[in-house]
Amino acid sequence: MAAIDSSISIEDPQGQLLFGVNCETHTAVFPLILESQTVGWLKGSAQAAPLAPLLICILKQETQKKLLAQELLERYQEIDLFEDLSTQITTSLNLTDIAQLAIAELETLIPATSGAIFIVNPQTQTLDTLAQFGQAYAAQDYLHRHQELVQQVTQMQQGSIINDVPKTWQCSSCSCAFQSLIYVPLKAKKRTIGLIAIGNETPSPYNTEHLKLLSIFAGQIAIAIEKALLYQTSQTVARQAQAQAQELQQALQELKQTQAKLVQSEKMSSLGHTIAGVAHEINNPIGFVSGNLTLLQDYSRDLCGLLALYEQYYPDAHPVILDRAEEIDLEFLQSDLGELVQSMNEGIKRIKEIVLSLRNFSRIDHHQAEAVDLHQGIDSTLMILRHRLKIGDQRPAIEVLKDYGELPLVSCYAGQLNQVFMNILSNAIDALDQHATQPQIRIQTRLLDSEQVAITIADNGSGMPPELIDQIYEPFFTTKSVGKGTGLGMAISQQVVAETHGGHLDCTSQLGVGTEFCITLPICLSAVSDRPTDLRPALLYPTA
Repeated sequence: MAAIDSSISIEDPQGQLLFGVNCETHTAVFPLILESQTVGWLKGSAQAAPLAPLLICILKQETQKKLLAQELLERYQEIDLFEDLSTQITTSLNLTDIAQLAIAELETLIPATSGAIFIVNPQTQTLDTLAQFGQAYAAQDYLHRHQELVQQVTQMQQGSIINDVPKTWQCSSCSCAFQSLIYVPLKAKKRTIGLIAIGNETPSPYNTEHLKLLSIFAGQIAIAIEKALLYQTSQTVARQAQAQAQELQQALQELKQTQAKLVQSEKMSSLGHTIAGVAHEINNPIGFVSGNLTLLQDYSRDLCGLLALYEQYYPDAHPVILDRAEEIDLEFLQSDLGELVQSMNEGIKRIKEIVLSLRNFSRIDHHQAEAVDLHQGIDSTLMILRHRLKIGDQRPAIEVLKDYGELPLVSCYAGQLNQVFMNILSNAIDALDQHATQPQIRIQTRLLDSEQVAITIADNGSGMPPELIDQIYEPFFTTKSVGKGTGLGMAISQQVVAETHGGHLDCTSQLGVGTEFCITLPICLSAVSDRPTDLRPALLYPTA
């Protein structure tokens, strides 16, 4: 360059010196034009003219190198972006997380004022928004407003660029004013599952490079969304299967419980009928015996009186009579006969009480709710269990302490409540069988208010640990040894008190101190809605 003209200089379009020295002797100025644009000036003599095309060629090559370097850098950045995005979205199976990650990257990938990821909802046939940036626009703001949206998306085969968006797409009431749009369908296994759309409200048109970039981006997102949808579906199916299994298990358990309760109820019902029948059969001859004992008492008194008259008026009896009187100890016979008849009357009275207790306990002839004296039911139950309260092999007799309050007649199914008393008292006796010193059962009744009464039955037995208290009402749960309990007694008691009578059955227990059951009942059963009235007779003996 110096060989041609040592006094040349190169200036930028504004006249700033870039190369050479300013010289007032420059006689020629040559413009450096690149792509129809003056990028500088070459100054020198006329001999410098051939340098102008050479400089333009060099500038063109450098410019292309710079553009290629910039493009290569952008491609590397895009590759890094896609690799990072691919790593993040493929490690997640949460649809929302995938969409949020994707929309955050999309916002930096292509210039836009707004963008969104939509997914087709097959149930509602709508486009649901997964994530978006910029202004919150609906799907119809990105698509042709006068065509069905889901149909547009599902029929979309490839992405589209729309520069200079037609005003007919916009509605007069919406605030969006896109000038350029680009959208690409999300395809998974040849099925369109959604849409990625971006829009620009500034006059910056999109080109095919933008479309290509967004298409690659959409392909990765579609795969990740499809995986997330499949995972969601599998989770839903798994939950449904688990729920169905639990329902079946619960139904099976309820069926087993119902079957066991029905079998137990039928067995105890049959036993109740049998006991009631036996009580009736006993009651008939006892009536005859009781009536005849009254006559026997009168006859014996008359005979003893007649003998006394004979002794008074005929003191010198025949020796044979005297010998016979001495042989049978006539004096003792006369004195003991009255006591014997009295003892028989007491026995008959005791049998009548037992028969009455059996009938009161079973209530075999009462299938409807009736107003009854709860104390009578408790006493009948204690009468039946009297033999178990006596001295046992390992303990003294059980002392029963009664603290009865003034209770009104309570509307209830007496036979079933008697079964509850029987179950609780029997369990208390079982607990006291291992309690050798001063075993006691305390029974207290009280009026809580104008609508409720409470019956408390407590023992000073061995008690229960806290973790067992919540289990005692579960069917088939028992703390007794095999063959001594069915595990249904407290479950049935809970059902009778809570479901049939609308009351509460609460238990408190402490190891080494004892156990207490509190039965709370409404005085008027009519206050309890939808209670069964056609019930089986009460169970006659404890079931747990």
